[in-house]
Amino acid sequence: MMSNGRSRAAPFLASTALIAVGLPVPTAAADGLPSSTCATSSRNTGTQSRPQATTPNVCCVVATNYSVSGTDTRIAFNGVPTFKDGPGGTITVSRAYSGSATFTVTAGAESEVGAVLAKAKVSLSASLALSNSTTTTHTYSRGIAAGKYGHVQYVSWGQTVTYRKYRINSNCSTTTLATGKIKYPSSEEGWYYWETAS
Repeated sequence: MMSNGRSRAAPFLASTALIAVGLPVPTAAADGLPSSTCATSSRNTGTQSRPQATTPNVCCVVATNYSVSGTDTRIAFNGVPTFKDGPGGTITVSRAYSGSATFTVTAGAESEVGAVLAKAKVSLSASLALSNSTTTTHTYSRGIAAGKYGHVQYVSWGQTVTYRKYRINSNCSTTTLATGKIKYPSSEEGWYYWETAS
């Protein structure tokens, strides 16, 4: 067979691969966000249904969440006086009063109190509460340093909770919705003692 000097190239079929690119989630990971993925639906090419690649690190919008941190604090019971004795000697006190220690919002909205407490009980201490109104009697005795005055106050040993309310966005970033500080009492209570020079 004679060649006409021209070669015919075989047809070249090119296919385009769909590449799923993972988006970083540093903010979400830092705040302990729930993992969330969005799977895309299949694409109709006219001749066959080809599933699109999924992007496992692309975030769906999820419910708002809270991040919290806490520092130890004390909340005085209402209706229980602060006692003072001295100089020197011994101070003895007994709780035989009706009273309660309740939460205080120091920054932010009071409407966040319940949701922040729920998060704080899981992340910080299960003993935190909106109020403590126990009537258990508790007696305390303490020697006072020479020349000093002793003070005793009945308190609940709670925490000051700093919170951040946020929303996760579809690009895995977060948007701060509110911040604040709330002092919560706990079920732990007792006498707090300190001394002064006068």
